[in-house]
Amino acid sequence: MHLKRMSASRCTSSILFVRCRYVAENIVTCDCGVKVRLPSQNRGRAFQCPKCKQPIALTSDLNVLFGEPLDTSQTAVCPICQTEIQQGENCVKCPDCDQIHHQECWSEIGGCGTYGCKQAPAVDDSEKTTQAPLTAWGDTKVCPACGETIKSIALKCRYCQTSFSSSDPMSLNDLKDQYDRSDETRTMKNTIIGLFAFSMVGILAPLALIISLIYIIPKRKQLKQVGPVIAVLAWVSIGLNVFYTFLLFVFMMLES
Repeated sequence: MHLKRMSASRCTSSILFVRCRYVAENIVTCDCGVKVRLPSQNRGRAFQCPKCKQPIALTSDLNVLFGEPLDTSQTAVCPICQTEIQQGENCVKCPDCDQIHHQECWSEIGGCGTYGCKQAPAVDDSEKTTQAPLTAWGDTKVCPACGETIKSIALKCRYCQTSFSSSDPMSLNDLKDQYDRSDETRTMKNTIIGLFAFSMVGILAPLALIISLIYIIPKRKQLKQVGPVIAVLAWVSIGLNVFYTFLLFVFMMLES
């Protein structure tokens, strides 16, 4: 990314995109035409053009580092992302340690990636302070059913006794989906238990086999939601029905 600096003195109008060496009122002009005021301090801050979002690499004393493609005779590895800088990629050189960086990497972390360098981003001491762990929705949340304020970790509303599947944020539609899923799961459990009991009646095995295949096969992915025991009962019922149907077929063949 190329930036034009606005000089306190008048720049020659016949020269386009002149990089003047003095910054007036800490303002630089991006190639997209937007005038950007530099921050009052830059240690550890990422900085970019607010319009085109292109990175602006700044030194600790707020000098702009202009990105230039790497010379064809040079090879360098960016100390921040640890990848080789390719030809054509804009890079900047640290004014203190002379390390070459991707311009975007320098802008992203707000300084040099070399440990101990004066241009390295300063550590924000405020980040070291111990903070109380935050739970979902902060400290409180609103019950989607009754609208009352309850604790953020609550899985059941103490006002309307509504139960939640998790402490994650839920809207009224999410709550309805939860009820629909729970009703469907309960219905599936009862149906599979009924099919298993039906499969124990050997004489009805052919009919039970047809019903089991029609109901269970299309819902085999949903079986994971009803638990391993019910899933085993579903497949066992099919197996029993196949076994009893085969025995009935053999007996019929022997009778004939």
